[in-house]
Amino acid sequence: MFYLSEPIYVSKPWGGSAFKDIYPKAEKSDIGEVWLLSGVPGAETPVFSIDGKEHMPSKLIKKLTGMDFPRFPFLIKTLNATQWLSVQVHPDNSYAKKNEKGEPWGKNEMWYVLEADEKAQIVNGLNGISSKKEMLDVLEKGNLKDKLNYTKIKADDLIYLQAGKVHALGPGSIILEVQQTSNITYRLYDWDRKREIHTKKGSEVINYRYPRAEIKENFTQFRNDYFYTYKKQFNDETADGFCVLITLETIQIDEFECRKYFPIIIPHNSTVKITGNCIVLKMGRWWERHGCDRK
Repeated sequence: MFYLSEPIYVSKPWGGSAFKDIYPKAEKSDIGEVWLLSGVPGAETPVFSIDGKEHMPSKLIKKLTGMDFPRFPFLIKTLNATQWLSVQVHPDNSYAKKNEKGEPWGKNEMWYVLEADEKAQIVNGLNGISSKKEMLDVLEKGNLKDKLNYTKIKADDLIYLQAGKVHALGPGSIILEVQQTSNITYRLYDWDRKREIHTKKGSEVINYRYPRAEIKENFTQFRNDYFYTYKKQFNDETADGFCVLITLETIQIDEFECRKYFPIIIPHNSTVKITGNCIVLKMGRWWERHGCDRK
């Protein structure tokens, strides 16, 4: 048993047309994000089983994960940009629960670089800012652009963006983004696009002591409290749930075919047979402590 999802295609000021060649329904020329799997309230991706019945992830949390959560745990997207995304930061669990109404947790996330050209890079932290006071001063003077730390990226890099790490994606890559299911983002700088800047909250959640994100080159496996993920070439082999597979090519799952860069949700206590190259995503230990009633 497995479920597929119906993605949401999101236009962005920094979006482009690259997804037209990957997703048949990405018809516009300014698609920046494809929400592959979402349980965000008001922006859920429908999921459906092979019998064609459609459900929302929020209605299947325990059936899929085997545990009770206030939301489906993962928000999964692909990103592609023709311009820089905003420089931003996300809150941790305690800050989000205290300061954002209805939020059950914050947003830790990771990026896996699916494709990248030679000039692809990200903003990875800040230079020369070690306190909230210094950050507020820089923001007030409009000098944050001069403090950005840039890092080149390439295909098969995995970037762990812990809550509190300042970051931004530049043009020239396709990214798989996996997050705790939250849509909370504090924008710090937007390249003169005149959108709202979240000065107070953004400055409060930055990790000034350890500003850089963790980058794993030539990714094969990564594990921390939130995510356990690895890349695997399946050769008529089984995969057990709960997990989400992200296809890296057209694959065979049971007797069905699935295109590349799509998610496949394997429910708790289910097993499927797969041939093809995938990223396997499972819950880290934090979810075990914050879910209940596993059966």
